[in-house]
This record gives sequence, structure tokens and C-alpha cells, in this order.
Amino acid sequence: MTVEPQTFDMLLRGGTVLDGTGALAVRADVGIRGDRIAAVGDLAQAPAGRILDVAGLRVAPGFIDIHTHSDISVLFAPDQASSIAMGVTTQVTGNCGLSLGFATDADVFAFEKRWLAPHGTRITWKTYAENLRRVGEQGVANNYVPLAGHGTLRKRVMGMEARAPIGEEMQAMRRDLEDALEAGVWGFSSGLEYTPSSYATVEELADLCIVVAAHGGFYATHLRSEGDALIEAVQEALEVAERAGLPLQLSHHKAEGRPNWGKVSVTLDMVDRARARGLDVQLDQYPYTAFMTSLGVQTLPRWVLNGAPEEVTARLRDPEQRAAIVSEMLTAHPDWADLSEDSPWHNVVIGVCRGKPEIQGSSIATLAKEAGRPPIDFILDLIVETHGYVSAINFAIGEADIETVMRYPWTAIGSDGVGTHPGGPASEDRIHPRAYGTFPRVLGRYVRELGVLSEAEAIHKMTALPADRMGLADRGRIAPGQFADITVYDPATVIDRATFDEPHQLAAGIAYVLVNGRVAFANGLPTDARAGRVLRH
Repeated sequence: MTVEPQTFDMLLRGGTVLDGTGALAVRADVGIRGDRIAAVGDLAQAPAGRILDVAGLRVAPGFIDIHTHSDISVLFAPDQASSIAMGVTTQVTGNCGLSLGFATDADVFAFEKRWLAPHGTRITWKTYAENLRRVGEQGVANNYVPLAGHGTLRKRVMGMEARAPIGEEMQAMRRDLEDALEAGVWGFSSGLEYTPSSYATVEELADLCIVVAAHGGFYATHLRSEGDALIEAVQEALEVAERAGLPLQLSHHKAEGRPNWGKVSVTLDMVDRARARGLDVQLDQYPYTAFMTSLGVQTLPRWVLNGAPEEVTARLRDPEQRAAIVSEMLTAHPDWADLSEDSPWHNVVIGVCRGKPEIQGSSIATLAKEAGRPPIDFILDLIVETHGYVSAINFAIGEADIETVMRYPWTAIGSDGVGTHPGGPASEDRIHPRAYGTFPRVLGRYVRELGVLSEAEAIHKMTALPADRMGLADRGRIAPGQFADITVYDPATVIDRATFDEPHQLAAGIAYVLVNGRVAFANGLPTDARAGRVLRH
């Protein structure tokens, strides 16, 4: 259509628009006035303060990363270059039950403070509202959407107690959650593989989710198991959401471990049946065959992880308890004693290990052989030596499962990453490449190369679908009145460049990123705009 001539602050001229709804691409110009899209159509004759020639490029809504942990890094890496450079204009933080907004300077938050201390950042807030004010006052490159994390909330009230809350403790958790919701958080997350979130029962989670439901929020969960007990864990999540009467988001959905590959067909059928009976269930996914989390969480029996890190390491030092731990691990996984060419330990690679950075990037198989130790003994010694502050990348996700989950119509894309930048304060960490590559990888590998999704479907999963889940009515689409969060990319070249060996590499093929009408990325580099906003529910 032809739009009457008018003046714009910025004009994206000559591009092909994918509006986020799943509709096919159309040739159109996009006119911006202030922080909003003012017009979409034929604006060839319209004057503008700045014109970006985007001929031959796609113009899409800015990508919404529905699953991140960038509340960890936003105060020491506010430019969030890894995120902006892959086209992300809005990040949802506080996932997996971990939200720094609930942390304080108390000793019980030593683990959280350890994330920040190497970068000269301290916890100075006492409430979630104060944390959000600090983020807003400092500024951030992309929009910041906070969730309330169950594990951090529980730790705030109960420490690391491995029991059900008593009456006053439950009331305190409800009050703190209510305060966070009134401060603007959008929902509630749990990380049921991690202590202390793992101590919660269905009753505790549902009780807290009822508070969230009253505020129109949703429940995002890192399931209690993503492997052997995946189906049971999905059933638990559905029960929590149905009891509380609120939408459910299954975080980074996958089936870990070769014996569990294919289970996603069962869990997706469970989601279909739940949706048919009226429950709003969606999920998200990152497009990699490896996951990354604490080495202890990946390997130790659940009871060993109870309590503070020093309690865990004390159990591993005690000869009697250690023998029981090794026996339990080998009973559950007989192949864990194997160091042959078929050993599963070749697929487990040390990620971030600041206490022993020289072993980052090496497999457990290699390190155990070099040390002349059985692999389980090597792992237990390493956890003791590092006080549990060691993560591992585990190549245990099936490619066919990735494609199955990606094709599912209610799957959004989420990185599970922590925003950072090359050469920045965390650039020595061997992180998962998803922090730099998730969205371009979907467009380059799974759209252009493999044809798993159409381009319009992929953009929908990155934009309008997560926006609708969040209730972001004025973001996630290219349309007049929407905030001017826009990603411009080359469909022929967009791809991830970050690898597991060299993760700190910006993505390729992203031409421009606009956040609230300001250019946040251009000419292959982030700008210093910090145009993002703390978005409050």
C-alpha cells in the first residue's frame, strides 16, 4: 500500500518485512517516529532524519530471548554485546529459579556473590524493586524483563533447609513474591534440579504460583529431570500449573542422554492434551546438541547436593560417605567406570572452572586418563578442589529431538545464555556458544540449510510467540504503534560463529538492531546506545 508522505525520525527503506505473525515476507519500508513504528508500506517519497538502506535484507521484529540468565551479568556487562549482536532486543531474566533480584549481601548468598565479585560488582539491594532500579539507572543495551526465581526466594527465607516451609516461612515467601510482582516481575520460575528449589513439593510450588496467577503472571520451570524421569517431571509441572490456574512455560525442553532420546514425542503429546483441556502450555528451546550446567548437578546423587557447598564437599571428603556415593553413581550408570573409546566421558567437557582455568575445554575422559584416576574419583576430587564451582558441557541431546521440538508450534526460541562480550570481563570463561549464536543458528542452520522451519515460522518463534506469552502487547511485531525494536539481517549469510572451542565470537549476518527506535548494533559492532528499558509488568 502507499502511505501518505510524512516525516520520520528514521526510515528503513527497501527491505523485506517479516512481521512476526508467521505471515509471508512482503516488500515494505518502515518509518519510525520517536520510539515507535509509525508506518509500514511504500514510504519511498517520505523524508526522514536518518535513512537506512536495507535493500536485499530482512526486516523483522527484534528477537525476544524468553530464557536467559543475564541478570547475572547486566550490572558488569550492560552492553550485552553477545545478545545484541544476535538480534535480541528483549531478554527475559531470572529463569531456572535463580534471580539476583531476591539475593542480598547475606552469607547464604555466597554462591550468587561469587558470580559478581570477579567483576567488581556487589549486591547492594535488599529488595527486588531496588535491584530493578539499579539496573534501570545504570542502563542496559536491550530491554530487560525480570522473573521471580523460586530457588533464590526460598534461600532468602529458609536458607538451604531441605524440608517443607513452616507456616511463617511460607507467609514470608508469599510476601516477598508479592512485593516482586508489585515491583514489576512478569512471572515465576523454578529450577527443580538445583538446590534449594529441588526441595519444593507440588504443594509449595502451587501455593506460590497462586500468588503469581493473581497478578496475571506465568510459571516457567526447569524441570526436576530432563533425562531419565523427563515424563514424570513434565507431569509434575502440569499439575502445579493446573492447581494454580496459570500459564506454564517448559524451559529449554529436551531429553538428555541417548537412552531418553525420543521421549520428547511423549512430552509434546502431553502438552497437546493439556492444551486441549484448557491449560496454556508453551515451551522454549536452544538449537544445540549439548547442555551446560554445574558438574555436580550433572553427576552427583540428589541427596549429596543438599545444603551449602561446604556441606557437599564435606560429604565427598568423608571416606564412608564417598564410598556410598561412588557405589550409587555406578549402580545408576555402570558405564561411568568406562574410559574406553566409547566412554560417555568423552562427551562431557569442562566449561567454566575459574579455580583451574587450564582444564577448561578438556573432556573428563582426557583429564581422568592424564591424572591416572577412575573418572568418578576424578570428578569428586575436582568438585572438592573447586568447592563445587565448576560447570560442564555435555553433548547428550539428540539432533532429531531438537528438530521435533523446534517444529512444535508452541515452541519459542530461548538461549539459556548469560549476556557477555568478546574481550570482556568473562571472556576467559569457556561458556556455551548459545550466548552468542542461538538466534542466527536457527535462521542459518535450521531454516536456510536444513529447512526444518520456514523463515516466517522461525521469526514468529523468536518474536510474536514469546511476546504473546509475556503479554508484551506492543512488542514482537512490525506494525504501526509497536515499539521500534527491529532486527535487520541478511537471510543468505546469517549464522552463528561461536563454537564450543571458541565461544566468544559475535554472530554473522546481522546488519542492524534497533531498540526503542535507537540503533544498538550496526557495522558489525554494538553501539553505546544502551537504549533498553526495564520492562515492568
